[in-house]
Amino acid sequence: MDSCKGLGALLKLARLVLIFCVFLCQCTPAQQQRRGNTKIDSFSKAKKHIYRLFAERPATFYCDCKYSGRVVDHQSCDYRVRKNMKRAARTEIEHVVPAHAFGQSFKAWREGDGRCTRKDGTRFKGRNCLRKVSRNFRLMEADMFNLQPAVGEVNADRSNYSMAMIPGEVRHYGGCDIEIINRKIEPRPEIRGDIARSYLYMAWAYPGTGIISKKNRPLLTLWDRQDPVSPWEFKRVRHIEAIQGNRNPFVGSVGSSGQRPTN
Repeated sequence: MDSCKGLGALLKLARLVLIFCVFLCQCTPAQQQRRGNTKIDSFSKAKKHIYRLFAERPATFYCDCKYSGRVVDHQSCDYRVRKNMKRAARTEIEHVVPAHAFGQSFKAWREGDGRCTRKDGTRFKGRNCLRKVSRNFRLMEADMFNLQPAVGEVNADRSNYSMAMIPGEVRHYGGCDIEIINRKIEPRPEIRGDIARSYLYMAWAYPGTGIISKKNRPLLTLWDRQDPVSPWEFKRVRHIEAIQGNRNPFVGSVGSSGQRPTN
């Protein structure tokens, strides 16, 4: 009888272990490791923090245009409007690693969710659905290490395109040194390291989300080495760490290319 009780207890323990393992498998990598943002789960709140942070240095990321009250000073950077005057006149907060790049790893983005239903009964998917059903996505979307102010038109044209080196110097925005051609984007040399370290951080903080492809990793590694940490990047990251409560280990001392944690 005692052996039967002992066997029953072992079976009960085995069931509990199995349930726990199933739970872990269902959790996203971000849930399991919690290296990333755990405090700010609203993109709107994150944008307000970014604007306050940049109050001492109001300049857009890609074009280095000065702005005041979110109105872009085109003359300060010799910016030429390509097409969209309304968005070219204002700043917007840009995801360096596009939300699409990590959002696609969630099923609700690709296929939708039963909770994503409009009043007329039609269902929707994509970013809005994922925002509705996943706090983990909202935390990733609001991670300030990945956010920068940008000219609205450039933000729109950049879309979800990946970084690359583009032959030639075709300029669509006057003095702004950015090229967006064939669904690729080449930024100015002065911010390539900042971009690389944003990608490296996001891939490290949210593993398993497909942020860096094997094809793009060598380029980002090169940019990280060629464009070391500037005083402003260092200061910005330290401010964000104080607000978000987590670290960005890829931004070490000024002039360094960061520390290389293992994923």
